[in-house]
Amino acid sequence: MERRNRLAGTILPACLVVTLLLTSATASGPTRVIAVADVHGAYAEFVALLQRVGLIDGNLLWSGGSATLVQTGDVLDRGRRSRECLDLLMALEPQAAKKGGNVIPLLGNHEFMNVIGDLRYVTPEIFLTFATPDSEKNREEAYKDYLEFLSAHGSHSHTVIPPTDDAGRRTWMDEHPPGFVEYRDAFGPKGKYGQWIRTHHAVVQIGDGVFAHGGLNPTLEFGSVRELDDRVMAELPAFDSMWRALVDAKVIWRHMMFAEAVRFAGEELKWLQAAGNADVPGADLPMTRLLGYKNWMAVSAQGPLWYRGLAQEPEEKLIGGVKAMLERLQAQYIVVGHTVESKADITPRFENRVFLLDTGMLKEEYGGRATALEIQNGRFTAHYAEGEPKALPAPASGKNVPPRLQQSVR
Repeated sequence: MERRNRLAGTILPACLVVTLLLTSATASGPTRVIAVADVHGAYAEFVALLQRVGLIDGNLLWSGGSATLVQTGDVLDRGRRSRECLDLLMALEPQAAKKGGNVIPLLGNHEFMNVIGDLRYVTPEIFLTFATPDSEKNREEAYKDYLEFLSAHGSHSHTVIPPTDDAGRRTWMDEHPPGFVEYRDAFGPKGKYGQWIRTHHAVVQIGDGVFAHGGLNPTLEFGSVRELDDRVMAELPAFDSMWRALVDAKVIWRHMMFAEAVRFAGEELKWLQAAGNADVPGADLPMTRLLGYKNWMAVSAQGPLWYRGLAQEPEEKLIGGVKAMLERLQAQYIVVGHTVESKADITPRFENRVFLLDTGMLKEEYGGRATALEIQNGRFTAHYAEGEPKALPAPASGKNVPPRLQQSVR
């Protein structure tokens, strides 16, 4: 409980800062909002885009004045310059605040994946950007630590052969390349990027717009943006507490990747049950929580980090639900990333109430281009790192929403 409180202490003040920054805007809310979706390590394109819309100068310093930048998640993974993208956003946050502006990075599914150790999309090139002169030493120590962990589980029916021969050792080293150990630590609760990501919101409401990574499912039961955001954010400290308990109980290894940890927890639970529920202090409940990860809002296909319905479902199927949800939230439109609907242009849907922002910025992966959505004085404009701006249709008029800031998170 004490550790959970310490983690909450690192998150809540940051949430409060977001609110204070936003509510310090004029009565009509931020005068200019720029939204950028999935970057995925496309550093050069990201920089070019931010410069094109006037948010940073040639020295990569904030030049956007009182503007608000909303980055809707998935800054990292796939692209080898992921770390540079993270560092740029982290540097811009305090710079913008000093100039009366705001930088609001949201939680994407890839940020959450990296925090929990699901590293399927982290390439050896990305790991290498975290390597230090001590990386080989750290890998050797980690390898020995992992073997010691496995040796303690020899009688627990785990379907794993310790990689002690030359071939096994090479395979393990390939799966844990230079920079792997440093990477896992950097995204842990005490790491530079882990601490930062744990302050991110999943959903924010600014003015009459709602911003999320994946989208908002009209059939999902939630009363407000704040309620939904709280559900996702609460899972970050809950995960840290659960993981720490399983490491301390020696059920999992501290640098395990998520899929392996789930497998070990499942096999350990079966072993405990077969042994007559032998006591592993403090581990049985965390094991159950880990094995129930598919019920977490942060990994649910219906949750705001993963939902693709606003991009993929037929409009006639969801239009009624979208309208009702926006009315309930006192909002006019939703801006989301996550799903590449077009590699060329931002796509409005549902009578211009939903804007699909992900256009596949990382060219070597998606072949798209970098785009940003500008919202200013009721006008919606698509900007591109290359090409001329394009006016977009404004949301269809619906219930009157007062033109004021409606930030619904702490």
